[in-house]
Amino acid sequence: MIPPHDTPAGDRLNVATWHPGAIAALQSLRIELHTHRIYPEIFYDQGRPRLVVSADLTVWADQAGTVFCWGASFMEEPADQAPTDDVPRVAHRIAGRLGTHYADPVTPP
Repeated sequence: MIPPHDTPAGDRLNVATWHPGAIAALQSLRIELHTHRIYPEIFYDQGRPRLVVSADLTVWADQAGTVFCWGASFMEEPADQAPTDDVPRVAHRIAGRLGTHYADPVTPP
């Protein structure tokens, strides 16, 4: 059964259908941010996927998943940008915005 469009499941299905590149890029970045002890959630409720890193930092990607953008407000300028093909560097830049203790990745035991 296909979920109704105005439900969380419907929102997720719509985003997965129209933004598969963005979802893949954000999932890769989310995993890389875990090495910096940052555990963001992926949200699908505003028509595009986004990572909510903190109350003041949101990350999104273009529809094709080739460019990351991040800033204080979702889809608003000014936003920093970087290509999605360098996920470790992007994670390092985002972690640095949260504080120096997040900037260096941690190796799991």
